[in-house]
Amino acid sequence: MKLNETIPGAKNFRWYEAVRSETAVRHGIANIPNSDQVASLEYSAQQILQPVRDQFGKIRVTSGFCCEDLAPFIPRRSSSNHCRGEAFDIEPVDRNVELFDIGIWIYENLKFRELIFEFLPFGWIHAAARKGANVQKVKIKDRNHDYDVVSIDYVKRYFNIG
Repeated sequence: MKLNETIPGAKNFRWYEAVRSETAVRHGIANIPNSDQVASLEYSAQQILQPVRDQFGKIRVTSGFCCEDLAPFIPRRSSSNHCRGEAFDIEPVDRNVELFDIGIWIYENLKFRELIFEFLPFGWIHAAARKGANVQKVKIKDRNHDYDVVSIDYVKRYFNIG
């Protein structure tokens, strides 16, 4: 894995996007995945990032892989899909694209392990994919929910989505 190379099967994304971590930079931690985590990142990029990019245009990865050394600095990360290389937090670059639309589209069109609507409408979408274990779990995180497992219908009602 070379940071400036394109992720195989995810032509619009480079490895540095998958492992970028401001927390790692601040604490001087090398956020480097092992070979299993690289394989998981590649799979997740193919299953989540590239299809979302193809559908909605440019998206920004706000959080990707987090090595174990970052766990003490980021709540809930030691057991996170991010530590396994299976998850990305994303937001659209185009401000005309709604996070709700991305989340609903992922739910209706992709195989995923976990889909979290975090602090919407101005937060991000967390999407995780694990080969052989895409259980389609939907959650909400905001002032009223703490990663509560919900139905997609609940999400639509809660956010008043048509």
